[in-house]
Amino acid sequence: MNTRTWIVLADAASARLYEAAGPHGNWALVAELQHPASRARDSELGTDKPGRVKQSKGSRSAMEPPTPPKKVEVKKFARQLAKALEDGLLKEAYERLILVAPSAFLGLLRSELSDRVRGRIAALVDKDYLHLDQRQARERLEAQLHAT
Repeated sequence: MNTRTWIVLADAASARLYEAAGPHGNWALVAELQHPASRARDSELGTDKPGRVKQSKGSRSAMEPPTPPKKVEVKKFARQLAKALEDGLLKEAYERLILVAPSAFLGLLRSELSDRVRGRIAALVDKDYLHLDQRQARERLEAQLHAT
């Protein structure tokens, strides 16, 4: 019996989810997710100056924003992707999961995953293969997984 495996190629603004299908390991595209706001500059997402707050003595000081707007958007996308993976698991669309993303986003994504989804992770690959076509990504990922 073949174990259904989803391969996720992602970066901070987009992701492609594939299912490894057939005896030759061909990949079938399951979904594509985009979050253009993650690519935007901070100045495009909101004000680039900190807000002001009135102090009790009448002086005003700048308030530091807790998180830069771009990081907020990247975290939103990680949450969106984590939800898609949770939904896929609930629908029993996969049994194993291979996550491929640059390290910063990979860590953020893992922190957003539920324990159930984390338990399905078969491999974590700290690479950016999203810009490659499907054949190149599959070849590089197979080489990476066989090297470890």
